[in-house]
Amino acid sequence: MQETWQRALKQEITSHYVHNSPEWVDMNISTSGLLNLTIVSDRFAGLSIPQRKEQVLSFLRQSLSPGFLSLYTLQEAESLHLSRPQVANGDLVYTWQDLALQAANPQNYPQPSQRQLRVPRTVTFYSFKGGVGRTTALTHVAWILAMRGRKVVAVDLDLEAPGLSTAFNLNPQPEYGIVDYFYERSYLPEGVEPSISVAQIFGEVRIPNATGRLFVVPAGDFNLDYIAKVDDLRATTVVDRGENLWSIFTREIQEQLKPDIILVDSRTGINQWGALSLLRAADEVIIFLFPNEQNRQGIELLFQSIQVLRNLSMSLVFTPVPDVTETGMSKVRKIWQHLQENIKSSTDIDDETNEDENGDSESDLDESNSELVEPLVVPYLSPIALADSYPVPALIDYYNRIANLIDEETDKFKREDILTGADSRWKIIESLQFPEVNAADQKQDLSLVFQQTTDFVKFLDDTTCLIRGRKGTGKTALYWLLLKHSNTAKKLARGRLDQAKFLSGHGRFYDSRPSRDDFQIIHTGLQRENGSWEAFWRTYLLLRAFKENYFKFPKGKKGEKFRDLKKILDDLPVDKWQSEHSQGLLQLSTNVDLRLVVTDALYLIDEKLQQEDKILWLLYDDLDEDFPQSSEVRQQALTGLFQFLQACDSRRLTAIRFKIFLREDIWIGLNFDNKSHFNGRDILLQWTRVDFLRLALRQAIQSDEFKQLVNRFSPVESIEQASEEVIEQALELLWGSRRRRGSKAKYVSRWVYERLTDSSGTTFPRSLSILLKAAKERELSYQGQSSIKPPTDCLLRGKSLEIGLKGASEERCNAIREEYPDLRKFFDSLKDHQALLSKEELQTVWQESAQDIMSSFDNFADFLSEIGLAEWREQEQRYKFAGIYVYGFKMIRRGTV
Repeated sequence: MQETWQRALKQEITSHYVHNSPEWVDMNISTSGLLNLTIVSDRFAGLSIPQRKEQVLSFLRQSLSPGFLSLYTLQEAESLHLSRPQVANGDLVYTWQDLALQAANPQNYPQPSQRQLRVPRTVTFYSFKGGVGRTTALTHVAWILAMRGRKVVAVDLDLEAPGLSTAFNLNPQPEYGIVDYFYERSYLPEGVEPSISVAQIFGEVRIPNATGRLFVVPAGDFNLDYIAKVDDLRATTVVDRGENLWSIFTREIQEQLKPDIILVDSRTGINQWGALSLLRAADEVIIFLFPNEQNRQGIELLFQSIQVLRNLSMSLVFTPVPDVTETGMSKVRKIWQHLQENIKSSTDIDDETNEDENGDSESDLDESNSELVEPLVVPYLSPIALADSYPVPALIDYYNRIANLIDEETDKFKREDILTGADSRWKIIESLQFPEVNAADQKQDLSLVFQQTTDFVKFLDDTTCLIRGRKGTGKTALYWLLLKHSNTAKKLARGRLDQAKFLSGHGRFYDSRPSRDDFQIIHTGLQRENGSWEAFWRTYLLLRAFKENYFKFPKGKKGEKFRDLKKILDDLPVDKWQSEHSQGLLQLSTNVDLRLVVTDALYLIDEKLQQEDKILWLLYDDLDEDFPQSSEVRQQALTGLFQFLQACDSRRLTAIRFKIFLREDIWIGLNFDNKSHFNGRDILLQWTRVDFLRLALRQAIQSDEFKQLVNRFSPVESIEQASEEVIEQALELLWGSRRRRGSKAKYVSRWVYERLTDSSGTTFPRSLSILLKAAKERELSYQGQSSIKPPTDCLLRGKSLEIGLKGASEERCNAIREEYPDLRKFFDSLKDHQALLSKEELQTVWQESAQDIMSSFDNFADFLSEIGLAEWREQEQRYKFAGIYVYGFKMIRRGTV
């Protein structure tokens, strides 16, 4: 609840004088600022009236003028038959006086409840002064909305100066107007049915080529009877069943027409019909004003009164603006900026604070979002001023922004109806899947869930041979995409892979491959026989090509020199990798004569591919898994692989191309001659925010129900071609716009991306799927809990996403433990440490847990930065651990941003 000085004062007086249930305080402040106070308390026992007043006045602000001070003991109040006042109903605001009294006395009213979703939605066009183009704007906006497919009802409630039907040139006019309709229902005897039905008070404006419809409810036939009825009508009339005039009308027009929107042309200034239009009818108010001091003061007074209706949406339109040059617009901006502050103070709802289970508060503020956008402006248009009827088709575009406002709010209303519906909400959430890309699964339709990154085109380049990246960034997905989903890969490549064939040089695609133990045996054999890893990789490639029929031995004389090679390969077992495979490749790698023959065989493969106008891509994956981290085997084996690649380049084997998928830190740790040979021929897999958000949307729309929701409210024609803004709008249906309420809260899409990105800038797509799955399960746990209201703008609330982040963090921490098993003790030691560590604190943790692994602290700190775990923050003079690891290592988040 928002705290005000009135509430604080009443609370202070109550806490001093009310100590048991019969005692009470009633405080009212008149609109002129006089304080009227009634206190019933035994604290006054034995005190004279002047003494009582003197005591009470000590509580009052100096700026307050006391009015009536009625101060009684319990016995005195009982003798006068005084009783405690009833709690005021803040929803019963019918008149400007009701509004002013409530604005002056917020302490007597509960916080305004969320306005109920109403069908149809009502938008009131209001102005404090006349002659500002309010009715003109309504006619054009109603026309635009009907052209867009909306069913619109325009109602003339400017009863003292009607003109809406004339503006539309409505012909024929309906038999009656809203004045006749209201009048009959105000004065009918009990039990008598009205003779004027709602169907008799509207006419239709025929709009060529419109997909929607436009109906107009005029004020009535302007004659002497009309004048008498308007003078006799009271906007606050309540009929027998407790309904007011407006609620009867909206109920009956809904039954008759089922419109999408009702547009109300309100009376100007402060009067009863303006009050009805604003206080009872409106779900949204569009306020029109000329940019001068009179209008500014009038609208400012309106804001002071209307602040109690904190759930009423309001927008400002300056019209007709005579000078739209920079000079004229600077005046408009100055007034608009001042009034915007009033709107903000009267409509903003206090920020929610998201706390985790440790009691730590989120402090994700986005200061850049506090900038104001341009005001809505309609310039002075002489064709408008001279027109006999509206709209003026050539000038429709000037009113599109106003129509956009209404369209957005109407869609928001319909969206809320679905997102908060007891059945629809949970049905959509239950249907969400968020499948991970599992390219190894032949059954998965990869074309639906695989997301290209901005590096994909670079990856397709034949000269790109090294694909670097952290574990979990999508290297293996690319490996499997080419091998198991080659048709999908070629479709995504748009012709660039039409001539390509794909073969796994090493990786899990084949069950028959050397294991870590086999590679250790091969390494020992190479050392013993003075062989090289380069020769081994050449032989291993030939074996793969032979097994997959990319190489066939020549016949006749040409085949004689391959006789020994053919015998060795033919004798190898056809099943899984066995010792015979390792021994056979060792023999081919260490025998001088056989090594030359193997090289000749590769020439034949290249020659045949060139004749067929094909290119063979050799793919290498799982090199981090199959070579021990701390042994010399990894260094020598991978160095040999890259030397083999260099040798193929030097021998101009142009039809054989390599794609080596390697963890970034392993590549950095390799040292060999001519490493610079690969500069410009490598890519580092990085997920930009827009690619990451595209992936999130791909995963979400695997649910047909969510896809229908997106198609209805935020359609995306092509995920690949859509802008980041379009993707974000679609994802708002999933996770909302901002983390908390208030203009400075961080956007959810930015929060998700940053939280799943480590300190080296690496973002993990697998973590996204884990986060969203866990968030879904958390959200479903709220089902059936009536005391916990669902968010009105999205499916997954902030708290659910926070729980999802914990799950993603735990998975990522497990992954990094597996990547660097020697540092497990260090990782475990991070528990209960701050996520912002001073150099001395980190040094202490290193000494206790990792000094025996890395003897230099500086090298260790550089390594942490290299692997994306922590980075040095110069401003704070501390090491900041990446958010994606904080939860999983059970670190303390307080103080991080």
